Amino acid sequence: MLQYEKMLELVQRQAQVDEVRWSRLQAELASSQNLSVMIFTTYTVIFLPLTFFTGLFGMNTIEWQDENIPSLKKIGAISLPASVALIILSLVAAFNWRVQKTVKVAFKRTKMAWKKTKRFYQEKLEPESRKEARRKRREEKRRKLHEMRMSGDSDQAYDFWAMLRRQQRNMQHQIPEVNRHHRPRRE
Repeated sequence: MLQYEKMLELVQRQAQVDEVRWSRLQAELASSQNLSVMIFTTYTVIFLPLTFFTGLFGMNTIEWQDENIPSLKKIGAISLPASVALIILSLVAAFNWRVQKTVKVAFKRTKMAWKKTKRFYQEKLEPESRKEARRKRREEKRRKLHEMRMSGDSDQAYDFWAMLRRQQRNMQHQIPEVNRHHRPRRE
């Protein structure tokens, strides 16, 4: 009975440790989100009014000039719906992980295609010694990238939920050998 109580106490302690760890991770996430929101808000408060007035007084309209150019009404009829559509698309892109993933993949593919095109033209114009040096540098970069991927540090962004899933997968609740009670078998 004493061993059973010790085991229950250990399980409760482990649950408390897990609860503290979970609380710490939530606090880290909240802290990083608060900092991001604060920075974004500061920049918005500074630059949004400046941008608005610069855009408004930078327009060429009939009301402010005597030339044959569109009126403020026409410009508003075009720019307001376009602005609303852009805002909606931006919010969807900001909060939808599928859109973010699609944009990220498209960006990577575009970047790779650009690098291949650039490399193709550079290889045609470079002498052989420079080509060999470039090949060695590329191999070194590939090796480092492979090592980073294997160590799990390939994504620079902080992903709270991915980190939490990794930790939960790695957690193993095992009873230490000294706390195990070995009972003789009944025959």
